[in-house]
Amino acid sequence: ECTDVNSCLLRLPFGGVFKLMSNDLKGLEGCYLYYDRKRATWIRSGKTSGAANASFDYRHNTHKSNAAKIPEMEKHKFYQCYPTRGVENLGGQKGYFEDLDMYCALAFDRASNLEDFCPKEEDDSLFVWSNETMKSLTRYSGTMKDKQLNMVAYLWELTFELLLSVDGNVSKSPGYETFGLRVNPKKRQRS
Repeated sequence: ECTDVNSCLLRLPFGGVFKLMSNDLKGLEGCYLYYDRKRATWIRSGKTSGAANASFDYRHNTHKSNAAKIPEMEKHKFYQCYPTRGVENLGGQKGYFEDLDMYCALAFDRASNLEDFCPKEEDDSLFVWSNETMKSLTRYSGTMKDKQLNMVAYLWELTFELLLSVDGNVSKSPGYETFGLRVNPKKRQRS
């Protein structure tokens, strides 16, 4: 079977591949996905990590609030495509925020032992933290553990974003913003 950039490489959320956001997951951090029930398609990946109040629940509530605000719709395609039902919007919508379900893609519990993510010794890690990477992370505020967990969550977000179809993906956030990666808006407009 052939695929192209308009193909989503993620399975539909049935059969337990991804867990629908529930009370036992809401306080965790990591990577989430939004699924449009009406159109039966994945539409966004995102991450939550780092801030004192970072959690899937907090991030979902922020998205829900922003989906009702014109200034946020002007800045973010996600809110323009999926505004809150009944509020003024900019047009170009694909559905309503209320038609979306948030799923957990990958998560971690900050209160648990995260030595596999942020080890003292490289041989003990699930991830390779080169000396160059560790040195570059010192330029940013926060604990090293927070910065590493942020990087892990961004990596997961990027991985899932690459699995979404180009047409279906309503997020234009490049990821890794916290660590200095910026997209040149002039170049983006040309492409």
